[in-house]
Parts: sequence; structure tokens; C-alpha cells
Amino acid sequence: MDAAAWRDLLRDGHGWLELQPPVDPDEIAAAEVRLGVTFPSELRGLFRATDGIYDKRGQWFVLWRLEDVVQRNLEAGNGLDYATRRLLSIGDDGTGAPFCITLDGESAVFSWSPIEREARPLAPGLRKFWLGWLAGEIST
Repeated sequence: MDAAAWRDLLRDGHGWLELQPPVDPDEIAAAEVRLGVTFPSELRGLFRATDGIYDKRGQWFVLWRLEDVVQRNLEAGNGLDYATRRLLSIGDDGTGAPFCITLDGESAVFSWSPIEREARPLAPGLRKFWLGWLAGEIST
């Protein structure tokens, strides 16, 4: 999805989401270099649409700002097994359980349990995740 399609999907009837200004493609590329990964195209498109998605009802960033994605993944404080799972934390559910995507090009979305140290599948891609999240069909 391109940036305009992402903004339309996330704005359409969801006044409780606050979109941030878009991220410059050069900043996205720099973040990939810092992390040593290549973002799936869906994630690049999402960041070109917004630098984070703030939930005004719950008062937290469901999708973290790009700099937070970089910092939190570099710190690896979530106990994620990046080597075997190839997961990237991109946000959280408001309780501290990170949302992660796979880095294999498919951008499947998982919820990571820091206590159980395992990933639970939520959606086969970012678009389906956001459609389910906005419809209340996906919860953690």
C-alpha cells in the first residue's frame, strides 16, 4: 500500500487514532541501516504515511514512532529471538506486549509475550492487522 492508501484506511471513520506526520524515505532507509534489516514494503508504506499511530482513547502509540522502533529493537529489551524468528517490534497493545512483524517480506503480525517469551500470530500482514484492529476483531 502506498502512503495515501494507508492514510485513508487509518483515517476513515476512526477519530480516535491520531496520525503523525509522514517519515521521509531517507529516514526509513537510515533506520534500516541502523537495525541491519530491510523493512517489508508494507511497513515502509505505513511509515511514509505516518510516523506512529497514537490511540487517543488509551493514550499510547499503537504503532511506535520510527525512532522508537529503532531504539527499542536495538536495546532488544523485549527478549525477542531475532536470529531465528526474524521479528521486528513496531508497537504495542498498551499493556507492554509488543506487536512484531516478520522480516521475510510477508510482514505477518504477531503479539510477543515477554513473560512466556513466545509470539502469538495476529494477522498475515499489516493491512489485515489494521483492518482487524480497527474493527475490534483483533485484541490481545
